Formats: sequence, structure tokens, C-alpha cells
Amino acid sequence: MTNIVKKASCNRPAGVIRFLCKDDACEPLPQDYSDPLTLLGDIKILDLDDAQKNELRIILNEEILESGAKEIWDNRTFRKNLILSFGKVV
Repeated sequence: MTNIVKKASCNRPAGVIRFLCKDDACEPLPQDYSDPLTLLGDIKILDLDDAQKNELRIILNEEILESGAKEIWDNRTFRKNLILSFGKVV
């Protein structure tokens, strides 16, 4: 997760993360995540356009291979808050 903080902040030493998103911690990991965006839960608040969604799919597919789907699912709220805070898909 440190890497996505660095990407979101453009590796600046300071930044503000606003915690606007909250997800249900008891919600189970989706069994079908053929669309990796599913691993982020409800992303309507992010208001992403199609290009941003595709960019995020590429990032998530790489992370699924590296860390697994559960890692993305467990950190979905933090990632959404980073995207909202920095206005950058990570």
C-alpha cells in the first residue's frame, strides 16, 4: 500500500488524505472479479470516466498478480480515499 500512497502523492513528502469513503468490513470478498473494479466495491463516489476506469483496471490486474485479490479487497477503502484525496487513479 505504500507504493500507491507514493503514486498518489507524486512522491511528495506531505499531503492530506481525506477519509470520505467507508465500506462494510464484514462484506465478503467477491468470488467473481473478472472485472477487477469489483474488488473495490462501490466506486460511484469516485465519478471516474471510462479512461480512468480502464487505467484502474490495468493497475488492479497487475496487483492481483503480485499480491492477490484479497490484498486489494482488504485495502479498497483506503485506495478509494486516496483517489478522492489526490484526484489521481492509483
